[in-house]
Amino acid sequence: MINIKRVNKTIQGILENNNISTDIQLFFTQKYAGSDFDPEEANYSYYNLNPITIRGYVREISPTSLLWRQMGYAEAGAVEILCEDKYEDYFRKCGKIVINTYEYEVFREATGSRALIQKLSPKLLKVVLRRK
Repeated sequence: MINIKRVNKTIQGILENNNISTDIQLFFTQKYAGSDFDPEEANYSYYNLNPITIRGYVREISPTSLLWRQMGYAEAGAVEILCEDKYEDYFRKCGKIVINTYEYEVFREATGSRALIQKLSPKLLKVVLRRK
């Protein structure tokens, strides 16, 4: 019988391998009231904090695949990230995601199915992001 709560050592080795996995920079934002702040408009200013770098397996998704897969839209520049599930809150709360100098849509700002976060069984996470 297979223990589904146990981490698969092969997948864990792929995620830790520097030749296969990619650096993913997650920027969190800080909200502040600037000099032009108006409380009725609530026009806050945001600035990015230092990035948190995580490692994950990043794969480009072709536009043809996006059309018939679960994403349901055809756009170029989408990626699928496979990483550990402990980073789920990071992807939900970050303000900016950068992979190989390209910026991607964050979970909070994405509408429809432009940013998907799905848990996989052996403590893994699949994140699908769209390029800005």
